[in-house]
Amino acid sequence: MRSFVCRYRPLFLPIRSNLFVRSSKSTDTGCHMDELVVGICSIGSGVGQSVIDSCKLFKPGAVQTVGLGNNPSAFGATECDRSRLIPSYYDDDYIESLVRVATEENITVLIPGHDDEAYLLAKHRDLLGKHRICVLAAAEPLVAACRDKYGYARAFKEAAPFFVRSFTHQEVLAAEDIIFPLIRKPRSGYASQSISVVADQRALHAIEDGESHIYQEIAMPASNDCHAADYSKGLLRGENRQVGEISLQLIFDQSSQLRACCATTNRLANGVPIEIVPLDLAPLEHFIEAFCRSMQRLDAFGPINVQGRITDDGFKVFEINPRFTGITGLRAKLGFNEVEYVVMGLLMKQPCLKPHLSLRHAGVRQVASKKVDLAPFLQPTSSSGSRGEPSIVKRVLLSGSSGLLGGLLLDRLLSDSGLEVSTVDRCRNERKGISRAYCFEDLLSGMADLRGIDVVLHGAFARPHHAPADHFAAVQTSVEFLRACMRVTPAKIIFVSSQSVYGTSKEILSEASLLCPEGSYAQAKVLVEEHLKSLSQMTRETRFTVLRLSSVMGPLESLVKQEAYSSMMSTLANGGEVSARHVSRRISKIDYRDAVDALVHFTKLESQHGFFDIVNIGPDTTPSLGEVLDGAAEALGGSYCRMETPTTEVPGDLIISSRKAHHQYAWRSCHDMQSTIDSFRE
Repeated sequence: MRSFVCRYRPLFLPIRSNLFVRSSKSTDTGCHMDELVVGICSIGSGVGQSVIDSCKLFKPGAVQTVGLGNNPSAFGATECDRSRLIPSYYDDDYIESLVRVATEENITVLIPGHDDEAYLLAKHRDLLGKHRICVLAAAEPLVAACRDKYGYARAFKEAAPFFVRSFTHQEVLAAEDIIFPLIRKPRSGYASQSISVVADQRALHAIEDGESHIYQEIAMPASNDCHAADYSKGLLRGENRQVGEISLQLIFDQSSQLRACCATTNRLANGVPIEIVPLDLAPLEHFIEAFCRSMQRLDAFGPINVQGRITDDGFKVFEINPRFTGITGLRAKLGFNEVEYVVMGLLMKQPCLKPHLSLRHAGVRQVASKKVDLAPFLQPTSSSGSRGEPSIVKRVLLSGSSGLLGGLLLDRLLSDSGLEVSTVDRCRNERKGISRAYCFEDLLSGMADLRGIDVVLHGAFARPHHAPADHFAAVQTSVEFLRACMRVTPAKIIFVSSQSVYGTSKEILSEASLLCPEGSYAQAKVLVEEHLKSLSQMTRETRFTVLRLSSVMGPLESLVKQEAYSSMMSTLANGGEVSARHVSRRISKIDYRDAVDALVHFTKLESQHGFFDIVNIGPDTTPSLGEVLDGAAEALGGSYCRMETPTTEVPGDLIISSRKAHHQYAWRSCHDMQSTIDSFRE
């Protein structure tokens, strides 16, 4: 899976007071980019969740998402590639903090998730534009007009006959031709909140209202609507049953031309749509035509949501919201992915399918549950341990602790007071300090208690020199092991893979390079990687990291027996002679100490770029075998001779780049080849 460092920063130019994305690399067909970073505001809201649900349906790798909000346990924050805490949009320093975070995260597009926030971002759109941040919202005058329900008929005069009449409290008291009951609602409210039914003049006189509330005529369901009778009975009891409501979603381009639209009939519970059924647009065509003239005049851009109901007098509108909605994600599942179309198609000028709502399906919503990791927002355990403060310990499950690298890694993990380590091996590890030691049979039988595990570090695997049957068995065991771990939804799973998955190449290999596994060991590693990638697409509660480790070398007994460079270094250190072929060949080799350090680093790391990420772990430089032996013979003594081979028989190099580990995850090797050679003498 390819992951990018964001190098693309688009330039936003005002066109008809809207923002249009343009790049110095753009052509007539659109912008060329490495990565687009989308900031989703109010990520804990229904709209924010709906936007991230839509982003999941983008083509893989199209965008990186950053959740923005002031609640560390917000449901949607864990669904984004990254999340950042920012102040409430009601705080004075909101815009300043938003600009800082957006700059740090390379955010190029901001999507508001709340009406008040959308208005605030629209007001500061020029300021944000100076920082190369595009706000996916209409201009401030249009946003302000949509917020004022009382002024709809005046603001959108071209479509005035389609709006229900609205009155202030004083106007209702003074009028004689108003038919009760009426709907009382906040003049600039949102999400059907604080709405009540005013049954008659007597009830009206009991209310003391200023200008903050308005009174609207009721858009009664048409007499042929199956919900009409129940709705009327509910009004007699003071209930505003939310049935038969229509949500019309319109998408406008930078020239305020209508590019896509769809409509659904919704059934709501407490203001939240729980069922949507696609609706033919024919009954709404006259309204759409008139409303689009208003939108052209007011420089509309992006999503405009209209809510209303079909009555005996035709379509009547009672609310407009210039943003995506809580059912945007549900519409996307039905084929109308408006977020992708606006972001990728209209802004980025990338090839993108026009949204089209399937008329064969309905959408339903229900409450979901999720485990949220609060560790990134809590204080780590200190050695002194202040009295009264909670002790935050990260619980790690390590597989393969009895192996060479696993044993060294276990030493490091147990020495860290901020970690609690459990192990899984073929046989239980009796090492002192281990919290809980299991064998694989315990895990597969369900007898292992993994509750509370934060990080799974999967290092157990057959060695490269083992038989193909052993490698196949390692894949099967890995799949069963990961299935057992997923039952407790750990925050992170790390798999120790190998650079061998790339095969050999004269090029320096990055995480984006094509795989060419040459042998059963490398193929087995690839199979487990692909399994992890599949798991990552089915959950947003666990993040998966694949560490492709360079070939490990060092003065350890098992390495000296099994790894060619280590064997040669040992021979030279003991005064022996080494014969070497292919001395011009370069293979990335990592010091065993660096390998352990990298695994500890990623185990303790809180943040991650994406839900599934691959990172190369290797040395900064890769000398040829001849250069290694020259340095080793000088430092260790002994001697070596070069065995000539035909040029056509020299195998390819295997050099991996650790640039991503350096720049995105702040890890780099500390030991060069000379340091490793010296360790054999020591």
